[in-house]
Amino acid sequence: MSLRDKIREARSGIADESALQTTLDRLAADGEISADAAVALREAFPKQLRTTRYVLGHLGAHLGIGVVFAFDLVPLPLGTIARVSWVAGNRVVESIRGNRSRARIHSLGVFLIAAIPWFGYAAYLLPLRRHSPELAFVLANHTWLERTGRSYETFLAEARSPVRRIGRWLVPRASSDGVDEEGMGRPQ
Repeated sequence: MSLRDKIREARSGIADESALQTTLDRLAADGEISADAAVALREAFPKQLRTTRYVLGHLGAHLGIGVVFAFDLVPLPLGTIARVSWVAGNRVVESIRGNRSRARIHSLGVFLIAAIPWFGYAAYLLPLRRHSPELAFVLANHTWLERTGRSYETFLAEARSPVRRIGRWLVPRASSDGVDEEGMGRPQ
């Protein structure tokens, strides 16, 4: 499969509403979120998926880059170069097009996170959590469950303090009425 095909596949799979609902059911069954939170998140999906389509496409591209370099002999440097090049290139393209709102999505923060080994694949969770912290939470858990069989919440609970801090900063914690993060506020 070519790089373009892998990125296209990752992009299309990231916003699969039925798969995300299955993830919500599993998170509720495992006690990671309450049944009320699962219902609130399920109801919010259609609008959130629609309004974050551009960001989701870039998150999917980064996950596709991860697939490409997962079996490379030297995955971290090549994956990092690909991720930061993706962010910088898209920032330049959107700036040339005069689309300031899209150019801001490819921010310095996203660029810096993209340069961090392993966490860099999730760099676009930063703009996603600004638009929809609920969707960032579900997508992180969905992706982690798909790739490792464990939830993102389980991963963070077992991670060392610096990883846990960065991971929680990127992905807000679930609450009874959606998602909550210290200093971030409630869902809209």
